[in-house]
Amino acid sequence: MSPLAQILIAGIGTYLIRISFIALAGRIGEIPPRVDTMLSMIPPAVLASITANSLFFEGDEWRGPDEWHIAIVVVGLISWRTNNVVLCLFVGMPTLWALAAVG
Repeated sequence: MSPLAQILIAGIGTYLIRISFIALAGRIGEIPPRVDTMLSMIPPAVLASITANSLFFEGDEWRGPDEWHIAIVVVGLISWRTNNVVLCLFVGMPTLWALAAVG
């Protein structure tokens, strides 16, 4: 199967999963607070797992300390102190680029 077909199938599947939840939520009415709290924790958990995977592994190999680790510490501190995603992006990416340029 071609990569394009795989991407299309994954996109359609993702869309159907999301639309089914929206349709189900429309029938249920109000989402209970406990479920709403659990659902709000899913995006940060997914982002953390993707970030952790790319932070510690490069392909099949264990990734040693490099500029990524320093940049993630900088972004983590900014996020912790300010809770500002935009500031994290505007400081984190230039930090990574500068450290990569230095070597």
